[in-house]
Amino acid sequence: MSQLSAPVIMKHPPFDTSHIGNEHPSIAQLLAHAASQLKELPDFALDEKVAVISDFGGEHKEADFYTYSFLIVSYSKIGPFIDAITELRRKHNILEPYSEFAFKDLNYGPRKRALPEFLDIADSLLHGALVTLAVDKKIESLFGKTKKTAYPNIKKTFIDAGLGDWKFEPAEKALRISHAISFFASLTTHNNQRLLWYCDNDATNDNEKFFNDTKAILNSTLSMYLTHTFEILGFAKSFSVKSHLDDLLSIADLSAGIIQDIMTRHHSESDQIQEKKIPLLKWLTKRSTFLTKITIQMLQLPNGDLGSSLVSFKKPETSI
Repeated sequence: MSQLSAPVIMKHPPFDTSHIGNEHPSIAQLLAHAASQLKELPDFALDEKVAVISDFGGEHKEADFYTYSFLIVSYSKIGPFIDAITELRRKHNILEPYSEFAFKDLNYGPRKRALPEFLDIADSLLHGALVTLAVDKKIESLFGKTKKTAYPNIKKTFIDAGLGDWKFEPAEKALRISHAISFFASLTTHNNQRLLWYCDNDATNDNEKFFNDTKAILNSTLSMYLTHTFEILGFAKSFSVKSHLDDLLSIADLSAGIIQDIMTRHHSESDQIQEKKIPLLKWLTKRSTFLTKITIQMLQLPNGDLGSSLVSFKKPETSI
């Protein structure tokens, strides 16, 4: 398999987070603290197009963490990835129908057999960062001390912006997503680039009004973090006709799923992991020249304060 070649692939610290001030919410402060620990980020200086692909996990009752995964990639260099994935799908007879590699469906034979190659292709032919936030469910809000104190301000902000009367949970989620995208866009994108945000269908965009509102929230949030502008800012959610975009979405889905699973098991002192998930854990621990993998945990500390840090995964097959 041929690999990417480019004059500059990664940039290294220090990363400038001086734009984060007291007017920014807790999530921004926590992200800035975690970013001070990063060893690398993708350098997109020579790219015209950047894509952010997002998917999320932890909605089920048994999970101790919500996970928010963002695959931030050079879309200018996506061609070799598309070709390799098409060849892989043809080889394993999963080209038609074109279904996603889903964390909830790791048992399906052809995709299960193709998964290690799929992950190798992502490592070898995507230039970017896979960022996953794991947020402790004990944290009621990242925009106020508690749900009770945060919701009135969130609700007023949405209504004043003409975005309607959102319930707390989807509003909090939409804000978490928008602030995370905006923060990492401020560290990785450049003036006059084209930025595409592609996401799965969920509670923040499950109808056209919510989708349009979420776009408006991201537009507003970006202005809190960026000093540059984009030539084009595009938005899309998962199409009925599947394509390479859904392969990118699968990478975010797999990351959100496995990290939620590992974090929940680790914090419940049950580190055993199912055999079918081991390829994903191995992949998380594998260093890639082109695709840096970043996991950030946000926890409620014993004194009630919030803390953040990078998470490192150990290589042994059954524990972290």
